[in-house]
Amino acid sequence: ASIDYTLGNNVENLILTGTGNLNGTGNSVNNRITGNDGNNILDGRTGADTLIGGLGNDTYIVDNVGDTIVETSTLAGEIDSVWSSVDFTLSANIEALSLSGTANLNGTGNSGVNYINGNSGNNILDGGAGADVLNGGLGNDTYIVDNIGDTVTESSTLASEIDTVRASVDWTLGANLENLVLTGDAINGTGNALDNTLTGNAAANTLNGGAGADTMIGGDGVDTYYVDNVGDVVIETD
Repeated sequence: ASIDYTLGNNVENLILTGTGNLNGTGNSVNNRITGNDGNNILDGRTGADTLIGGLGNDTYIVDNVGDTIVETSTLAGEIDSVWSSVDFTLSANIEALSLSGTANLNGTGNSGVNYINGNSGNNILDGGAGADVLNGGLGNDTYIVDNIGDTVTESSTLASEIDTVRASVDWTLGANLENLVLTGDAINGTGNALDNTLTGNAAANTLNGGAGADTMIGGDGVDTYYVDNVGDVVIETD
């Protein structure tokens, strides 16, 4: 098709042609939809679909755990995006993932620089190896940090929420984040102005909760705790 097109009943495959910015939409069966060289929106709908993009800033709509995304273009200037209402892990050459709906979903990146946006549920957001941007909102969100270039932004200010960063690198909590858990080889953990819970690992950690009434929990290793509030609590488990 050289125009926007939606597959009718009992048709499995759709190929977009030309260079225009076109939308390709499937039906209820397992579809194979292939984009063209423009900016495409590819939506297979309810089946376990295969969506194939090329040149252009493509957007893929995912609503089935059996959906497969193949992005063939490796051009650095392109931003290809997935909007997913199910748990999803980005495949190669895709930069952005946005979780949709209100379900508790997990969003995982790839080895590139990813932009991962949560929904209003309880999300686990993991950018993978690159210097990633993780954005959360409503819900008790967990962020997996493994690169000092990672950025975590928690937009919700609801006091009832508990948002957690699990970091394998030295880390300082940004605004609206309550908990920090150090993993792997991370050494230093620093809180913010909230009442934080900081949990160390087996290394010799330095834990500094910041201005709030913080709980700092150490484990193996010769740990150092910074106390600056009469409400601070230090727990040494070893």
